[in-house]
This record gives sequence, structure tokens and C-alpha cells, in this order.
Amino acid sequence: MRCFKLAFVLSAATALAASAFAAGNDPCKVLTAEKFSQVMGYAATIDKTVSTQMSCFYQGPAHSGGQFMILTETASGPQADAMLKGRGSAPPSGSGLIGGSYRQGSIIFSVSIKSTDQAKLQELVAEVRRNLK
Repeated sequence: MRCFKLAFVLSAATALAASAFAAGNDPCKVLTAEKFSQVMGYAATIDKTVSTQMSCFYQGPAHSGGQFMILTETASGPQADAMLKGRGSAPPSGSGLIGGSYRQGSIIFSVSIKSTDQAKLQELVAEVRRNLK
């Protein structure tokens, strides 16, 4: 999970350097640990040591968990397309993670989980979309 965190944090930091970030959504409130747990089927907590104003990391039983990160709340045009398709928009192959970058209006966000269950990933993405302002 450590490599996963580093890879996604670095890719998100790069994306953020290229875009303005206006903090309007609290990621740990948009996707709560309770909802993450419900979808994933195990008890998860928020890892407050690595979660930030733009990201929320979830820890479950050994070798489980995930992350939700708001990359920008002001994306538009070619910049938004680049963030959705660019390097770092999905977990590295062979990492044991599934996920990607998604768009809701001008908000670009990423979700990834330690799983192979695409239905759970899509349920988390739908929950995020419902809760974004």
C-alpha cells in the first residue's frame, strides 16, 4: 500500500501543480469511512497520518484499503482532458489496485482500491459523484 500511496500522491501533486485548486469539498466527508466500509464489505478507517485537504486514505484489514483524491475543482477544456487521460490517471499495472480518474462537472477526482472488483469501484465512484458540491 505504501508504493500505491507514493505513486498516486506524486501523480496528483504533478496534476495540482498544473491547475488551481479551490478547496470546496472535504474528501473524507464526500466519501466517509462508513460508506467506504459498506461498499467494500469490511471495516475501514481513515488514515489521518496521510490524508490531506485534498485526499482521503482508507485502511482496512491487512493488505486492503484505498484512496479518494480531489485533483482539482476547476478543470476545463484541454486541461481536464489531459488530467483524465494522462500518466498517473490510473494505478500502475501490477500494483494490485484498480481505479482511475473521473470527472464531475469541473471537478476531477481519483479513486483507487486494493481489489479486483470493478463493481465496488464503480459504486464508490457513484457515491463520490452524489456527494460532490
